Amino acid sequence: MDLRAWRTENGLTMSEAATLLSIESARTYQRYETGENRPDAPLVERIRSVSGGLVMAEDLHRQRLEWLKSNKPETVASLIDMVAEAAE
Repeated sequence: MDLRAWRTENGLTMSEAATLLSIESARTYQRYETGENRPDAPLVERIRSVSGGLVMAEDLHRQRLEWLKSNKPETVASLIDMVAEAAE
């Protein structure tokens, strides 16, 4: 489940979700929710714990990749090239 779906299913505002997750502001939370920001390991664990395991690291990773594809396609292309070279 993605972070936005979890938040809306629980009837939380971005500010309330930010507070639950010990994130400094609703705007910063929004950046995690959209995938613009990549959460560090302690935050990923807090998200998993607070969501009762409904939002996992894989969900956050997928959201980040979707954001990168839409907003920084050159970054995704570079990642694909690196993976291809490593596989050779």
